[in-house]
Amino acid sequence: MKTLNKSFSKFLFSILLVATISFSISFSSYAQSTTSFGIKGGVNIANFRGDDVKDFDSRTGFNFGLLLNYSVAESVGLSLEADYASMGATYEGSVLGVQTGEYTTKLDYLRTTLLFNYYMGSSEMNIRPELFAGPYLGFLLGADSKYEDGDYNDVKDAYKGTDFGLAFGAGLHVKVGEKMWLVPDIRYNLGLANIYDAGNIEGRNGVLSVNLGLTFPLN
Repeated sequence: MKTLNKSFSKFLFSILLVATISFSISFSSYAQSTTSFGIKGGVNIANFRGDDVKDFDSRTGFNFGLLLNYSVAESVGLSLEADYASMGATYEGSVLGVQTGEYTTKLDYLRTTLLFNYYMGSSEMNIRPELFAGPYLGFLLGADSKYEDGDYNDVKDAYKGTDFGLAFGAGLHVKVGEKMWLVPDIRYNLGLANIYDAGNIEGRNGVLSVNLGLTFPLN
């Protein structure tokens, strides 16, 4: 399983690297009309997935970052995103059925996501719905845990340094100016990798997020 995770992680990294280079090359001839740059941010409702962590509850975090949109055609596009994402989960501890308190785990990632976009309607419309899906690759920046209202303790050694999975969702492109778009969306990041470094426990990230972005034309 570790070998598969490493191979898939390298595969995703290669895809994202090739996409980044392709976008850079495209700027010289297409940037004026088909490429836009923007900022984004949102709220994460994060939890862990898997049999070993089924009793965990969600933790609310946030994300913020940059995005690059490239229109392949009127209804098809690509987006490359890089963001900081605060994730994790909570757990209500108990001993012999007696509640002892809440444990909170906070995982902070630097994520890179490549999305394939399908835009509905005409590019002349002021509001365009979209559907999107694609792979993401995350690099663990920090992992901390605390009990109740106590201080956070560093537990980064208990978690793997990378995470990967799929992101998918739906959103809107709302025109707010000349080629400027407000971009709200709702998405789910489905983690496919075991985030724990210990061999006797498995868990994967799962994050529902509501986001808002603003894009500007590159010209």
